[in-house]
Amino acid sequence: MLGRRECKWLLLVIVAGLLVGCGRGGDDYPQLPEMQLDPERFYVGGLSSGGYMAQQLHLAWPSEVKGVAVFAAGPYGCARNGVNTALLQCMATTRGRPDASALVSKARADSEEGKLGDLQQLKDNRVFIYRAEFDPLIHAPVSQATVDFYKQLVAEDQLQVKQGSSAGHGLPTQSQGVPCSETRSPFVNACGFSGAGLSLDHLDSNQPRSLSSEPQGELKKFSQSPFSENSRGMADFGYYYQPPACDGSDNCGLKMVLHGCEQGAEKLDTEFVEKSGYLQQADARDLVLVFPQVEATLPNPKGCWDWWGYESSAFDTREGPQVEGLRAIWSRLLIENSAE
Repeated sequence: MLGRRECKWLLLVIVAGLLVGCGRGGDDYPQLPEMQLDPERFYVGGLSSGGYMAQQLHLAWPSEVKGVAVFAAGPYGCARNGVNTALLQCMATTRGRPDASALVSKARADSEEGKLGDLQQLKDNRVFIYRAEFDPLIHAPVSQATVDFYKQLVAEDQLQVKQGSSAGHGLPTQSQGVPCSETRSPFVNACGFSGAGLSLDHLDSNQPRSLSSEPQGELKKFSQSPFSENSRGMADFGYYYQPPACDGSDNCGLKMVLHGCEQGAEKLDTEFVEKSGYLQQADARDLVLVFPQVEATLPNPKGCWDWWGYESSAFDTREGPQVEGLRAIWSRLLIENSAE
């Protein structure tokens, strides 16, 4: 049996261990360098929970996000009633499909209250949506509701929809990842076309050069701590990729890529990043890439971006902790922001 002195010592060890375990540790990583990138060529894209978050960023700051690519996700605002709605109406349709018109009305009301940006500015933005007809995680009526949502907000020629007829849940690539019809880690599917390339063909005005087989730049870590003070879910570090042509250039654009659930670095290291096809596209198009990371927590065991409110009831507005953190990241990289 432990004596009083030993008990005190053991208690100190436990407390110290808890403090170390709870520390973010982000200062161990390099700071994200300041860059002077073209704010007219800033785009956001994401898969699954990252697709939901990409829409949240787009509607929160439509004056800054010039285009969005949504892969395998339901419509903005779908899961405001919590995790059960997320599971039963915004992934499956046990409670019925999402009501796109009602979600648009709610978004417009939030815009008028200043919780979102001026949604009239979306008319000038380009939107790319990828939906898989037989996706077992995001059912077809849910992804179709995303299309219906944006049809009410953007001009017809600004919206492009790509349907994967026999694809599983994942980011489509030319040849990387699991077979196209499967749904499993790393949620990158070899479907015979590049989702990264096809989406950027629509979003970006720059014509790409020929693609190299291997990335020409270096993927680097950066500390997310300066950007995530209000978020308990953002990881200690993220990644960025700077093509050689963008070293010191102010002619390059920026693409923020958001991973899906169970796709972050703590689960896959850099596998999703390297198989996504984005690195080669960045070289060919003079685009800097940033891959922010979120990590698993008790309320978020699969490491998803917050699209149902596990961090804050304001999760999908300008006051959402992750929305604020991600905007702070791109603000460091762009020449200026046309803030409203």
